[in-house]
Amino acid sequence: MGKNSNAIALFLACLTGNIKLGIMGLLVVHDDAATDLRRLMAADRLSAGKVLALLEQIKQDPKMIDRLTEHNFGDDHSGKFHVSKWIEQWKAGYNLWRLKIWEEPTGSLKYRIVYAFDTTTRNYYILAVVHRNFNYENDHATTQRVLDTYKSLGIKVYDCH
Repeated sequence: MGKNSNAIALFLACLTGNIKLGIMGLLVVHDDAATDLRRLMAADRLSAGKVLALLEQIKQDPKMIDRLTEHNFGDDHSGKFHVSKWIEQWKAGYNLWRLKIWEEPTGSLKYRIVYAFDTTTRNYYILAVVHRNFNYENDHATTQRVLDTYKSLGIKVYDCH
């Protein structure tokens, strides 16, 4: 592990804490997502670096964080990323989202950021970093992990029936 590895590890350590975003709330990287990022760092340094760089950009730019709850923001490649609701979980009352990072001109990064938005605190919680082949099925272990973490954070589950 070289100097870059240490710098990335330090940056990741900073991201796992609360990052103030002014009146917008906090961006919080949950321990599970931090573990996902560490694993990604070991497997695909370049992709991990791009995920970390985007999280840093979002934390520094209130306009970018505003986009995190704008369904289909960036679907036309107008931004650095595309945001979409996790529709199946949204219909079940969970305020869960997926962020896809654009890579021009080739398409998108192979990994997605899964996060929740707590409307009460206005905090954003990064809950997972998953491969784009993740199928978001209810019985998948990562889905269950995300839902368990969501509930443990006390984020409201809305009654959609």
